[in-house]
Amino acid sequence: MNCFKYIISLFVTFILTGTMCHAAEVDQVIANADSAYKSEDFGRAITLYNQILEKDGSSAELLFNLGNAYSRSGDYGHALLSYLRALRIDPSNKNVKHNIEFITYKVAEANKSELRGKKYSLDAEPTSFFYSLKKYISADHTSNLWAAWSACSFFLFILALAAYMFTSDVLVRKIGFFGGFVCLGVSLITIIFAFMAASFKSDDGVIIEPKVKLHTEASISSKESPVALTRGTAMKILDSYPAGDKNPQWYKVKLNSDFIGWIQSSDFEPVEFNLKLDDDTL
Repeated sequence: MNCFKYIISLFVTFILTGTMCHAAEVDQVIANADSAYKSEDFGRAITLYNQILEKDGSSAELLFNLGNAYSRSGDYGHALLSYLRALRIDPSNKNVKHNIEFITYKVAEANKSELRGKKYSLDAEPTSFFYSLKKYISADHTSNLWAAWSACSFFLFILALAAYMFTSDVLVRKIGFFGGFVCLGVSLITIIFAFMAASFKSDDGVIIEPKVKLHTEASISSKESPVALTRGTAMKILDSYPAGDKNPQWYKVKLNSDFIGWIQSSDFEPVEFNLKLDDDTL
């Protein structure tokens, strides 16, 4: 029996030691990446941040730092991708939102210069009310936040139920009865919202090559759009080819009615693609 306990103790010690060593190693890589960023060695910083992302999953802070490194290096495509992915994890992050606005402005100016007098709109197509509502529920708030609201509402329901059952005051009983139904309803609705947020998949993507023209078909020989879009342009994904393939060769994308067509996967990357989350992000 003592031998068994000794083996278990050694096993636990081994696991804890390995975990601590790995955490120390990750901290060191992050420190090296931060140091490279401060020294304006953005290429090395990008390499190190991506190394951590591939091995240990994503976090809003890490993606934010990666986006900053890409932005400072002039790669607005991967910078915007990193910021949008950070926003998927932490929708309330004001610094991320501010940087997205900055990148969007810079890219819009670059796209305007590509028009060269041509009459095309570069404004993203307005979203419908129902799409905006779905985005507010599923993308602008995390599943953890909705779950917390659900738990709080259910706790208030229990209190209201107790007030109805164990008090004799008529007013208190009425408040407990009707308030309890309201709290229960809110709890059920917000738990549904939590599941919606947890299962949400963004349909956004970003152009990652310097200049890209859309194609009318998923073929390199098909007709191209008359105006190129620059790196960092965010677009909605409508379809992919081959359909259902995890690594499609083409994406059908849309900015607005003037810019809709097919783009090669080597020129474009979805926000959800390769977004590996660690256990504590959502």
